Amino acid sequence: MMSEVNRIVIVGGGTAGWLTAGLLAATHSGADNNGQRLSVTVIESDAVPPIGVGEGTWPTMRRTLATIGISEAELVTQASATFKQASKFVNWYSDNGRNQDNSYYHPFSAPQGSATLDITPYWLTTAQTHSHYAQDVCFQPALCDAGLAPKLTAHGKQSFTANYGYHLDAGQFISLLRRHCVNRLGVTHLVDKVTQVNTQADSPEAGIVSLQTQQSGKIEGDLFVDCSGFSGLLINKALGVKLKDASHHLFANSALVCQAPFENETAPIPCHTLSTAQEAGWIWDIGLQHRRGTGYVFSREHQDVDRAADTLSRYLSQVAPSMATPDAFREIQFKTGYRETFWHNNCVAIGLSSGFLEPLEASSLMLIEQSAMLLAEQLPANTTIMSKVSQRFNSRLTYLWERTIEFLKLHYVLSNRPEAFWQDNKQRGSIPERLADLLEEWRYRPILDSDFPQANEAFSAQSYRYILYGMGPKTDFNWDMSTTERSLKHHNFATKQGQLNQTLIGQLKERLPSHRGLVESFFQS
Repeated sequence: MMSEVNRIVIVGGGTAGWLTAGLLAATHSGADNNGQRLSVTVIESDAVPPIGVGEGTWPTMRRTLATIGISEAELVTQASATFKQASKFVNWYSDNGRNQDNSYYHPFSAPQGSATLDITPYWLTTAQTHSHYAQDVCFQPALCDAGLAPKLTAHGKQSFTANYGYHLDAGQFISLLRRHCVNRLGVTHLVDKVTQVNTQADSPEAGIVSLQTQQSGKIEGDLFVDCSGFSGLLINKALGVKLKDASHHLFANSALVCQAPFENETAPIPCHTLSTAQEAGWIWDIGLQHRRGTGYVFSREHQDVDRAADTLSRYLSQVAPSMATPDAFREIQFKTGYRETFWHNNCVAIGLSSGFLEPLEASSLMLIEQSAMLLAEQLPANTTIMSKVSQRFNSRLTYLWERTIEFLKLHYVLSNRPEAFWQDNKQRGSIPERLADLLEEWRYRPILDSDFPQANEAFSAQSYRYILYGMGPKTDFNWDMSTTERSLKHHNFATKQGQLNQTLIGQLKERLPSHRGLVESFFQS
């Protein structure tokens, strides 16, 4: 029997639950033909603290928050947000001392002139020993090195804005989302615990009818969204949808996390995520307004937790000595993988309930954003068409997760570090087949936009270029002279873009405020 889909019940708050609630409520804020409004209810337990592993976003978060109706000023002043312009990778590779700092950038802004022509082939034929791909083709690494903001002022239209995302305090961000959803978007908030999931005729295949809660009794709905975290209360425990294991591709399965204060309250705030490779994983380091968020993502099969704690302690002893003690660390263990089906009958899994990948490249929040945005856009009007919508949703999300795994794996495959963790990552059997095939092709030709044909790819060809050529590997054009000829044909254009990039860097260094200066200006107006 056909019925309307206008009662959405979300189990679990956190970033996933409240972002989903906000996007659904804001996208469907008007009344339908029968004068009914979409009802969105979030059931949130007060006993489950947020994981808060990542704290970094993509530039897409700006659009997401604008859709929900949260201003940038609110984010900065209420969630300790700062600006993120790039990720910087340190010690992920070694080139025998030619590059003294062994680092490279993945900036959010595209290379100079890329709207007209990809100048990468020209760069590959002319790059010198000490060349850095991102620095040579894009202005943004220079802004990061100089500690400069991505734009001139906190408010108003501006003549220049670099592409940027955010670093934010996960707990404060959730509180901001919750207040906004409840007070401005009319989302119902129940602080309660789900004690039972009721399915039709006691058959998981028939979908969910209602939820039994400890204090609020029975909660009925037309569509249920599982944001319950690793437990997967609805999608896993009630409906039995299994995880598709991806640990044979990505080996990290644990993280030690720590919140460290700035040793100097007026110290510059980095406007990039710092990712430093270690023996069995990598350490992230991000700057918020009054503290830094750090953590060590590692493989327990390659390093025990005590040695991992020593690794993080050594790192912190250089940047935050007061926190360089294992007593301050919290361990989070996780299983890498994603659901075989994300939308099963009338239940959609978003966030940790849908799966988990290490927070490299802020992938976790990105997957939440993309899932919630797609659900809001594709929300079916009635149950008759729900199965068709769910098929499209599942196809899109599976593609998204698979491409994300490939991109994360790329970082490890290119490393030449000698430790067992890194060498194991280079084993052919651990590399997704599509990525392995592309890497073989890229030995003889540049990365092409057509290598990533979907309209909304998780990671563009340019992101792959920043990683592949940032890590040092070069393409051998001796096998494809036509590419060399094309690069020489556009010699003048490519040379001009390099000159323009350097000119732009000089101009921006004179005009842009410091990153901390821009953040503080939000509190002065």
